[in-house]
Amino acid sequence: MNEYEKESNITILINALRRIIEIFSGPFLTTYFIKTSSESIIDISIYNIYCYIILAISSAIVGYIIKNKWKMATFRTGVITNFIYILAIVVLRERVLDYLWLLAILYGFSTSLYYLPFNLFITNKIKNENRTKYETKNEIVASVINIVIPVLLGSIITVTNYRLTAFIILLISFVQIALSFLLKPIEETNEKFKLKEVYNKVKNDKNAKRMIIVEYLVGLSVNYSALVTIVTILIYNSFNTDLNLGIITSIAYILQILVAYLYGKYFKNKKDSKLIVFTAVVPIITLFLFLIFPNNATLIIYNLCYTVFINLLSMIRMIRLYNVSNTEIINKSNQAEFWTMREISINMGRITGYILLLLVGITKNDILLNGIMIILTLFIFVLGNVLKKVEKVEEK
Repeated sequence: MNEYEKESNITILINALRRIIEIFSGPFLTTYFIKTSSESIIDISIYNIYCYIILAISSAIVGYIIKNKWKMATFRTGVITNFIYILAIVVLRERVLDYLWLLAILYGFSTSLYYLPFNLFITNKIKNENRTKYETKNEIVASVINIVIPVLLGSIITVTNYRLTAFIILLISFVQIALSFLLKPIEETNEKFKLKEVYNKVKNDKNAKRMIIVEYLVGLSVNYSALVTIVTILIYNSFNTDLNLGIITSIAYILQILVAYLYGKYFKNKKDSKLIVFTAVVPIITLFLFLIFPNNATLIIYNLCYTVFINLLSMIRMIRLYNVSNTEIINKSNQAEFWTMREISINMGRITGYILLLLVGITKNDILLNGIMIILTLFIFVLGNVLKKVEKVEEK
């Protein structure tokens, strides 16, 4: 195994461990809010709005810091800070609702400290020509994690409690910290941090501009979005336990492994515009099926289709995103600014979605909830149509 393959595999493993932690801090933490709060939608919405405001602001700060140095040190700090975030959940336990602001600060800073240098690392270490192969492998590993871990976490939480689960994840964090020291730093630059200048450059480049728009829509309806939270709440309320939530999620990711493998095999060097549109349309069809015939079966169908096809759409979009960040227009001299813009954009989308969800919590109106589900799902179609126009750019 050469150095390139070794580092690629380490990043995939680190990403898989991060995914385990995010499963706990995502849907399972959401269900914890549901269990412990009579105003769960309001609490969830406020918590996520806090998180993503802080994440957007901290991304600009971190982008400035890592422009010319400290990329790997910042990445390792992100891993350690995420460890502290999980520790706070363990220590606070039933009092987490009283310290949402603290958890939001820890989450926001740990995420920006982790992902900004990580994305710069992947941009520079993985060649554009190998991007589809890397992302396919990464998605399959992540899907395996998503099959096993939700059922395991669901079983532990159902039989015991969140505290034991959190302690297990703390051990995983130690492993992640150790692995982070096996990665070699990327080449540094001597450029100044020029966010406004790079913004103007991105605005005048069709591919880069479209990707920033796509990222806003991803935050609105796809990646850690309010729509994902709504689906989690519906599934939990319909099937009552964390174990059932975990089983349904795991079934979806079994299908995702097959879909990711087929994409990597048949679409590496082929146009995928029609496939992008198809993956964006399926969740819309199944949502209307659920709204017309609201029952557990149609809810499961919607959840399965949303999970499988949205993850495929996300994989296609990540390939394009990394490729766009490694061209003549976006290169080592301005990648820190581009990824900072991306983080701000995706988090603005998330904030928008959770503000809409907060309105549902305040009004307690089921019709409004259905309306917001429809709106957020329709934006997936808009996302697909913008994404298909982003070219599969070659490496600079």
